[in-house]
Amino acid sequence: MIVQVLDCDYIQNHKPIIRIFGKTENGNPICLFYEGFLPYFYVSGNEEKIKEFLDENENVIKIEKEKKFESIGYHKEPIDVLKITLSSPSEVSKLRDLLEQQPFVKKVYEADILFKYRFMVDFGIMGMRWIEVEANSLHTTTVKVPSFQIVGNKIKLIEKDENCKLKYLSIDIEALPKDYSKPLEPKDCPIIMISLAFNPPMKGKDSLVLLTKNVNADNKINIINFENEEEMLKKFLEIIDEYDPDIIVGYNINNFDLPFIIERLKINKLPQNIGRCSLKPAIIRKFGGSEECDIPGRIVFDPYQIIRRDPWMRFKRYDLNTVAKELLGEEKIEIKYKEMEKYWNGDEEKLKKFILYSKKDSELALKLVIEKGLIEKFFELSKISGLLLQDTFGGQAIRVEIRLLHEFKKRNLLMPCKPSKEEINRRTLEREKYGLIGATVLEPKRGLYKNKCILVLDFTSLYPSIIQTYNISPDTIILDEKETPKKIIETPMKAKFVDASIYQGVMPSILEELMKKRKEIKKELKNAKGERKKILDYMQLAIKTMANSFYGYTGFLMARLYMLDIANAITAIGRENLAKTKKIIESNFPYKVIYADTDSVFLETGITNLEEAKKAGEEVSKFVTENLPGCLELKFEKIYKSFIILTKKRYAGWAFEPSDSEWKDYIDMKGIETVRRDWCELVEEVTGKVIELVLKKDDINEVVNYVKTIIQKLRKNEIPLEKLAIVKGLTKLPSSYKGILPHIEVAKKMIERHPENPPRIGDRISFVIVAGSGMVSKRAESLDYAKEHKLAIDSNYYIMSQILPPIERILKVIGVSKDELIQSATQSTIKDLLFSKFEKNNDKMNYIEKNCENERKDNENAKILFNENSKINILEGWENFICEKCNKIYKVMPLNGLCKCGGKLVIKYNEYVSKYCKQ
Repeated sequence: MIVQVLDCDYIQNHKPIIRIFGKTENGNPICLFYEGFLPYFYVSGNEEKIKEFLDENENVIKIEKEKKFESIGYHKEPIDVLKITLSSPSEVSKLRDLLEQQPFVKKVYEADILFKYRFMVDFGIMGMRWIEVEANSLHTTTVKVPSFQIVGNKIKLIEKDENCKLKYLSIDIEALPKDYSKPLEPKDCPIIMISLAFNPPMKGKDSLVLLTKNVNADNKINIINFENEEEMLKKFLEIIDEYDPDIIVGYNINNFDLPFIIERLKINKLPQNIGRCSLKPAIIRKFGGSEECDIPGRIVFDPYQIIRRDPWMRFKRYDLNTVAKELLGEEKIEIKYKEMEKYWNGDEEKLKKFILYSKKDSELALKLVIEKGLIEKFFELSKISGLLLQDTFGGQAIRVEIRLLHEFKKRNLLMPCKPSKEEINRRTLEREKYGLIGATVLEPKRGLYKNKCILVLDFTSLYPSIIQTYNISPDTIILDEKETPKKIIETPMKAKFVDASIYQGVMPSILEELMKKRKEIKKELKNAKGERKKILDYMQLAIKTMANSFYGYTGFLMARLYMLDIANAITAIGRENLAKTKKIIESNFPYKVIYADTDSVFLETGITNLEEAKKAGEEVSKFVTENLPGCLELKFEKIYKSFIILTKKRYAGWAFEPSDSEWKDYIDMKGIETVRRDWCELVEEVTGKVIELVLKKDDINEVVNYVKTIIQKLRKNEIPLEKLAIVKGLTKLPSSYKGILPHIEVAKKMIERHPENPPRIGDRISFVIVAGSGMVSKRAESLDYAKEHKLAIDSNYYIMSQILPPIERILKVIGVSKDELIQSATQSTIKDLLFSKFEKNNDKMNYIEKNCENERKDNENAKILFNENSKINILEGWENFICEKCNKIYKVMPLNGLCKCGGKLVIKYNEYVSKYCKQ
């Protein structure tokens, strides 16, 4: 029998029984049972005293003496340890805690490995991989799918890239609150509607809506009506069992829909066994401020959580409407939260719109997963890390540790337990004392490079290559001089590692295997088509993600195998080879390195032809690679026809990449943010356009005129308010916030104006800053209110605090000043400019409006007067804002007028800092 592994757990009868949930090649769900495997761990110390201590413990099945290698530090000889086998997984942690308190125990190993992974590692089973077993049919009422008992101990791993056909079910629920000022609570709010979307269809239906109200169905909606919530939930449970999904999805389903459903099932005294187990219910686990749902035999995939964590998918907002619009080109049906009750209790037309609203939400969540392939990468990460698919959605450390554990089993190495709080504190102090030194970033030659090709060369998988080349691993670092072999590698930070010719470390060995596999995949990818091409692409992406995790793991404070010396050794070698690369290039080619950052090198060539530049890039990268050690490889990546560099890690280029027989071009930006949550949409639009004009046009005046046009439109109120709205989330009751924040001030106004329908926790407050006097935060108004009352915006605020700061950083490099941008539409007075920039923090800052002479002078020389205990200070040359408490510098005054540390901000002029009297 050949099965793809989806999930694994165990049940405890008189002894633990392992259950493997999977699907056959035909797509049929099954459960494999395995009996006879028991939990164990290792301990070192005084063997006689340990045995004596354990002698009367009835949970200890047996104690065996073994020889094992420690995994931290290079060791020529193994140590003696005792392998302690217990009757139940639940007894392991209890006995570990007892042993760690005993003076005759030196160290405990592997006593916190989850039992399911203990089994999987010992039998070589990896998540989402195919296994072949000999099994007999088994009759049991504990699971809902066909069951089989594994015969003997042979479980064979099968090499098969394709995945079985999986069933996806998307869920979206609706409930109405009793109090709109508070979050929805399942104990008070029944579910009124459950929308389901299926892939593949269920009985020919792509979707189905269950609701506790009678409504006539039509061609657009498949509806089932119920008299009450209990009957609806019973049907929901029936559908789950009948459709039998492998993967349950929903947008924010972990934090809302599933916990809500589970709680309402409890309240209605209904079973919570929505998994493939008859007796084991779904479990909600809380991690900090979020929740995760564990459903036996099924996978829960929340696209909201995945997208929020993905560094390549950045959005100003992560609500379903924004994400679906960006990724799918589709939008939600618009019904405001506070209007839901009106639609639910309205006429049939309103009710049907509400039903379509919920149906659309479930469909969009499913489309994100299926059409955008959000889960596909995790299939492959599961296969190469060894983690079960459900666990793969979490952090990187567990992926690395389970893969290491598989290798440790083969090499007879011991895995340490997770670090204690005391050990984490020790590591933190060590980090503070010695530091984790990052990569080299060469000081850039700032400016705009036009009409001559800039070559961009990248190191292929730099840190994984360094680990392989220098044999860097926890089990190769020399910590004891007595263990020093004849041949070693010494790194720039003086850490020493055994040479690979004597012993290859675990990490280099794994990475060598992974990178070899990735090269083979990329070679096959060139000619692959259709579904095979898609699978191969996800495979190589997963390998890249996994390989890049090893460096970060060595410097992760809570890692079992954390070592600061190893993390610092890797970055030190990176810095050394980057400097060496620069020297090789400039000594052998007529090109200048104008910037280098971690694993990228930028060359100014003087070449204007793309083909010639490509040839030069390939020649340089080949020559450098030949002169670098081991598997370090520099590759020609792309060409910038024009390139602007602002500071370290902040640059943009008009990039050209060879693609088949032609060139693909695009604007490439690093570190220049066009999307920030405290910026309005107009900033994103203008910043992107300015960068494009700077790079693609030769006339700087065109750029300046474009910005001036935007400024003029702002002054004339010609920009749609929607583009000026800033959106902030309400994470607690407005009364709970300290300080004066614009979105909180707006929320308070909304409560005052509409006490019957106040904003609730979790709402996104969309606001604009309107014209007037006083604090900026106090002049924030909701977008809807500003539109309804045709309020004029504070153009100075949007010009000086939103548009100009990011634009000025770009244009300053090419010699365009802020004054040139606002020259044709300057403020009437410098005082006006200051009022648009400053928060009068609780009225403690007094502005002296009189005695300001010649206020229309150039901003750099304008004289601003402040009252300081009846003295007049004349400070010239306004620079920026500085925190009185921590000295942090701000180019733009934050909306609340305070530093992140809570300190007050004052103006900095040249070498002076303004002071003001307190009322």
